[in-house]
Amino acid sequence: MFKKNNLGILLLLLISFMLSGCLTAEFKEYVFRINPDGSGNGSIEFINIVSAESEGEDASPEDFEDLISSYIQGNTFETNNPGLEVTSKKIYRAYGVLNGKVEFTFKDFQKIGFYHYQRSKQAPIMFYLGSLSEIYYESNGEYIGGEEEKYEIPMLVWAPGTSEFTFTTQLQNDMTNTHSLLDSYNEWNEGEHK
Repeated sequence: MFKKNNLGILLLLLISFMLSGCLTAEFKEYVFRINPDGSGNGSIEFINIVSAESEGEDASPEDFEDLISSYIQGNTFETNNPGLEVTSKKIYRAYGVLNGKVEFTFKDFQKIGFYHYQRSKQAPIMFYLGSLSEIYYESNGEYIGGEEEKYEIPMLVWAPGTSEFTFTTQLQNDMTNTHSLLDSYNEWNEGEHK
């Protein structure tokens, strides 16, 4: 009986995985403000949150439900980012697309992807983009990754003494097989405020 139940659960998980699409966004905008002691706060904004098709099928209703239950009301973001203490999460409409914003604090900037050699006042502060699996777009720092990322280290560098670090990455550059979640958001938002 135990094996039969496990097989049923596995089959349900497999079917739900196959029927769901993929939540993604066109861009992510990162802001980090670092205090002299290494702690700080920041935000990540997800610009144009969409549902990418799964095997040619529109799974936007399921993906919107996942966005609400797992990310906004759930703790998926927190689980995936253990060095960040989330202070607020929201989704909102701006410029005709659905966006999301997570605000957070952190205790040590070197535990969330930054590197500062011996915390020397003369050393630049760096952030390794390679762990994000995202495409560099722009920053208030210097991108030293080069055009051919397979040959270079995708790294951002800021001058010593910088306290605010911003950069934008691109997650989805081909939007042809994606579906907006804005209509689902509008329905959900109207239901929340009745």
